[in-house]
Amino acid sequence: MKIINKINTVIVKIEEVIIAFSVLAMSVTLIANVLGRLFFKQGIYAMEEIGQYCIFSITFIGLSYAVTTGKHINMLGLFDMLPKKIQKADAFLISAVTGVTMGILTVISFQYVSTLKMMGKVSINLHVPTWIVVAVIGCGFLFATIQYILVFIRNLQSKDVYLGLMEPYVPDFKREEAKEK
Repeated sequence: MKIINKINTVIVKIEEVIIAFSVLAMSVTLIANVLGRLFFKQGIYAMEEIGQYCIFSITFIGLSYAVTTGKHINMLGLFDMLPKKIQKADAFLISAVTGVTMGILTVISFQYVSTLKMMGKVSINLHVPTWIVVAVIGCGFLFATIQYILVFIRNLQSKDVYLGLMEPYVPDFKREEAKEK
């Protein structure tokens, strides 16, 4: 359990830094672009590329962060009504299938990265190698794969049901009952 927590802590810190930097970079460039257009009648020529790169990193690194915190979209109406043993089995199935899917997407994305690297393709305005940008997508899938594996392991080790690594799953209606008491 301690090893899982250490791995998770390292991954979460990396994700937080990347997401924070991306949001900050996007904010600064958007503000600079608006000010440039307002005062100098000319914006940042590479604004679209910078915005696209930031969106890629926020989306795909954020994917793994959502898995870790359990804040991803869940369709839990039926799940909440199931007995705890079936919920546990379903949590195993969800983390296993999604982890395998993320693993396949990781392999595909890194194969695409190697293809782009061999082609030597660069972006239009900034002349950044395209494979670097696409590698962020692969890293997001890789981190998500690792997180789903860790959720699977956490469910093996715990009696509680985990859909994310941070805390055991508690249905919304049970949270409301606890608040009322």
